[in-house]
Amino acid sequence: MSQGAANVARGERLSRQRILDAALALLGRDGPEALSMRRLAQELDVWPMSLYRYFHDKDELVAALADAAAEDIATPLPSSPWREQMRELLAQARVILESHPGGLRPQDTRPAASRVHTAGLAILERAGFAGGEADKAWQALLAYTAGAAAFDSSTEEFDYGLARLLNGLQLEPPSFRAS
Repeated sequence: MSQGAANVARGERLSRQRILDAALALLGRDGPEALSMRRLAQELDVWPMSLYRYFHDKDELVAALADAAAEDIATPLPSSPWREQMRELLAQARVILESHPGGLRPQDTRPAASRVHTAGLAILERAGFAGGEADKAWQALLAYTAGAAAFDSSTEEFDYGLARLLNGLQLEPPSFRAS
């Protein structure tokens, strides 16, 4: 009996959470290339179309996986220096970006991703960056983090670059003129 059939025999019905759990298991075992609605349906021993009741398409599933992963990101304590808080937050975000398809994107409005975005902005605003400056700094920091994850940078390389980027942030950025 397959794992999916065994689950059904035990009375476990198909649910959004069960699909997410199976997708995470599939990703962990076979990597992101293996994730498809058809393959996931095989894992769950259900018809592929039954998954679409819970997720409209693979993109929605991937977004839900990333959001579920982002729920594990802890907001740093505001008692430590802002650069340390940002290092802690972005190190956690990097893990999500490396291990989950879809990762965190700056435009995410999903609850957990939005919470990470809000935490990043709050750290910068407490450090003295005004709203617009904080937003631009957050976009740059998240873009750097996503790039480091995409290029599979080592922790040492990531920390080195992030330290240089954080040390380069100033409360009043220099004026940029077109040459």
